[in-house]
Amino acid sequence: MVNVDIRKGTGPFSDAKRFPYGFRKSGDFSISEAQCLTTYGQTLLALEEGRLAPETDEEQRFVAVAQGQAEAQTAVEKCWLKYIKLARGRRAFFTLHSTNRNAAGNDDDIDDYSEDDFDVVA
Repeated sequence: MVNVDIRKGTGPFSDAKRFPYGFRKSGDFSISEAQCLTTYGQTLLALEEGRLAPETDEEQRFVAVAQGQAEAQTAVEKCWLKYIKLARGRRAFFTLHSTNRNAAGNDDDIDDYSEDDFDVVA
């Protein structure tokens, strides 16, 4: 973990709704990112929501990054933005089951022809 001038949270940060098995076991974060979120997550969330006033230059910079006024440069800022994207964004959902669209009678190719288009030879 990189030495950071941001206050640590009062306890470990977790998001049981989006990451019920923890950040490490989610497969979305590296070990260092999971450790960063667990250690600093409470403080970062409070800073982002405005419940906690920034005390250091790094905390002020983080608030600017969280508000979209600055580009993320530090590992903590990048880690938090990644968390925000995964936790608050839409996740892609893929299924292993597919259906045949034409099976429901929506065969558009057949609708393009009329009975007069076919020559019937007896």
